[in-house]
Amino acid sequence: MSSASRQELEDQIRRRTQAAARLLTPVQAANLVNGVAAAEREAESWEEIKASEQLERDLHERYPEYFEAAEAVRDGEARADLPRFRAWGREQRRLAREADGWLAGNAARIRTIGGVLLGAALLAKPFDLISSEVFGAAAAVAAALLVLGTQLLKKRRSPLWNGVFADPKMASAYVWGCASRAAATALIRTREPDAGAWETNMLQIEAMWDRRTCRSELFAEEDYSGIRYTSA
Repeated sequence: MSSASRQELEDQIRRRTQAAARLLTPVQAANLVNGVAAAEREAESWEEIKASEQLERDLHERYPEYFEAAEAVRDGEARADLPRFRAWGREQRRLAREADGWLAGNAARIRTIGGVLLGAALLAKPFDLISSEVFGAAAAVAAALLVLGTQLLKKRRSPLWNGVFADPKMASAYVWGCASRAAATALIRTREPDAGAWETNMLQIEAMWDRRTCRSELFAEEDYSGIRYTSA
């Protein structure tokens, strides 16, 4: 395939991918990311998981130019869309704080303040910048903050603290990766005369993309419907 043809293929996949992925809501994106974990847990055996992965690898090997183009689209679009996923991550943390309360929501910050205070006291004492009384008081307050922060972290209950958008870079790459592979598969269906022989393999990829519309029962406690930023 010539460089011009490769670029044309990549452009077609990009257009299809953008048309699909840019319209995803946070709920749909979360369904998609959680879908891979759900699929692995739903599998009856490790052999079933490996067989599923092999179906996709076989299709990649048969049509490498399509999936190489899909990877290029994924890398570029996921990077460009990262601000949206970071905004969703901030919204996710807001929902978690609202669910657990102000203290639990700021547990990490409280513990950090304690650590900074203790470090400052330890650095200042050898140079006699603070008296023993001040050092003792600072150390006691710092220790109290560290203990309080640790205890508050343990009291966090919202599953959204470790939700899908806690790692926005990973979430963006996964969403755009699924979308670009589905777009590549759609093109294979319309352009390749032997595509029918690979129906099972293509259905495997399309089924994963379809998970965006289904909320897995395994992650039923993770509610992303309160996230306010949905536009690309």
